[in-house]
Amino acid sequence: LSFVAKRVQKLFTLDLELETWSVSSTASGAFDLEPDQLARVLGDGDILYFCEDGGDDCDIHGRDQTGNYFTIVEGIGYSTETTGLAFSPDAMFMYVAFQTDSNIYSFWRTDGLPFNGTVADTKYHSA
Repeated sequence: LSFVAKRVQKLFTLDLELETWSVSSTASGAFDLEPDQLARVLGDGDILYFCEDGGDDCDIHGRDQTGNYFTIVEGIGYSTETTGLAFSPDAMFMYVAFQTDSNIYSFWRTDGLPFNGTVADTKYHSA
């Protein structure tokens, strides 16, 4: 179970089986604004995806199993937050909206893999 604290840019992760929890910063490279909605896509990659709020260049970011962050969609040209993050049941499509425009977009990977698959040729954020 994961949730975020927007203003302080923290990710909280609860392990309900082990009754433990951890906290980490979401501030990483291009992910420099407030974390917002989360969506975890389980599978080979087990990736946690984030919407971003708090500025005029809000993106969609991912965090892999090792805690490395990467940007999956850049919000260049949109002066609003990303919202409504969702995935198709087979994880082949990602859906997201740019709030002010009220437009919903569908994304897919050009390598044909699902969003819960291997993260190939990814440029991770520098620490």
